[in-house]
Amino acid sequence: MLELIDDLTNYLKRPYLVRIPEKVDKPFNLLLKLALICIVAGIGCGILLSLLIGLKLIPDPGPSVIDHKKMSKIVLFAMAVIWAPLSEELLFRAQLRRFTGSLAFIALICGAFLSALTQTDWAYLVSPFIFIILYFIYRYNLARSITLKFEFWERIFPWHFHLTAICFSLVHLSNYEKGISLLPLGILYTLPQLAVGLILGYTRMNYGLKYSIALHAMYNFFPVLLFISKY
Repeated sequence: MLELIDDLTNYLKRPYLVRIPEKVDKPFNLLLKLALICIVAGIGCGILLSLLIGLKLIPDPGPSVIDHKKMSKIVLFAMAVIWAPLSEELLFRAQLRRFTGSLAFIALICGAFLSALTQTDWAYLVSPFIFIILYFIYRYNLARSITLKFEFWERIFPWHFHLTAICFSLVHLSNYEKGISLLPLGILYTLPQLAVGLILGYTRMNYGLKYSIALHAMYNFFPVLLFISKY
């Protein structure tokens, strides 16, 4: 366990492109350990967030939308344990190993946040144009040389890795009724998601996408089970 924590912290200090092993030794034990780390990190960040709000260092974010959603327990469970892990890992983590996929991700995120800020749907239309611009820059400056492309990707990857985790956390502002209006302090309200997003990124890069999906599902399983049992 301590060896895993040490490897995780060292990786998060300076994320890098790493080869996924063909076979993971004791995969279920690995997922249990990672799930425990996620839970501890999530609870720790949740306590820190509560302290910041309690000490009035940041405003109260207000009620959660989940409190007011009339959703059956089965649908809620399926959304949290099946749909969210699949969709969020495919969006945020799958592209970490694909350069052009990362360009598409950046373009999509730009459109998403522009739509949220302007409170319109049409702002998503900028995403294809942003992708085209980024792709042509890549195509005519990097694609001609595999070495040049790899060196550039290796250099910017740590920044992109952390950007992905930040975007993942900020998307969860939608859990609050105030949503995007909580910016620019939004990252503080989603500290638990930021911590878990970093761990999921580590898992995806070091063990593969199926492991990050499984870990995401395991992490969501426990809180949603507690929430369902309360109501």
